[in-house]
Amino acid sequence: MQIDTTKPNISRIYDYVLGGRHNFEVDRVAAEQILKVFPSYPRWARLNRWFLQMVAAQWGESGHRYILDFGSGLPTQGHFHTSAPQAKVIYTDSDAMTVAYARDVLGDNPSVLYLHNDVRDFEGILVEADRFFGGERCLAIGCIGLAYFVDDNNLTQMIRALHDWAAPGSIMALSFIYGDINAESYQRTKASFQRSGSELYPRRPEEIQRLLTPWVTREIKPLATWLGAESLVEESDRENAGYDMYGVVVDHTR
Repeated sequence: MQIDTTKPNISRIYDYVLGGRHNFEVDRVAAEQILKVFPSYPRWARLNRWFLQMVAAQWGESGHRYILDFGSGLPTQGHFHTSAPQAKVIYTDSDAMTVAYARDVLGDNPSVLYLHNDVRDFEGILVEADRFFGGERCLAIGCIGLAYFVDDNNLTQMIRALHDWAAPGSIMALSFIYGDINAESYQRTKASFQRSGSELYPRRPEEIQRLLTPWVTREIKPLATWLGAESLVEESDRENAGYDMYGVVVDHTR
């Protein structure tokens, strides 16, 4: 598939603000436009990626060898296959251009599969997961950097379908944003993402817990607290974004 370099792509924009090289001039221009109204975006992007790397390390220590990741974007800057090299990893994304570029980045890696699937296509993704994982359903699931781009109805359906399919002992990590939707700073941030083709869905911690049922919440707190990086996030960062970013880890039980 030929990659369209004339239109910005949110995954490549994310790669750019993380300091990656897998982006084009059109992505860098779009990113700079976002940064004009949301200058703390790189800080939040890095916290999100550090949270991913933290849970990948924990999953490795707990013996999880199968990872299913949703809304993966570009597999650069310390994604699951490099943070958990012992695992078999499935990445998914709904954007065909992102998937084509990601497969080029990954090359011939037999431990990694990148699927072009929308998160609403549970059955297609899970059929491929059964095949690639050899029927193993005790796994770790990543929804990091995804939930705040998915509406309540589709997020709930995905979460419950995953619980019905996965085996006891499975674990899932998810990040989300929480803030005052009426704040001027949040409205500016929301508008900047809308111009790049993405809608934002902030939620309170109790709302996320409800949406994650029947998974059992293990812990939920700000990403900076998860990472012991409170000193890296200033109040001005939260005021600039109009929100804080949280992480939650849940367990599968029957």
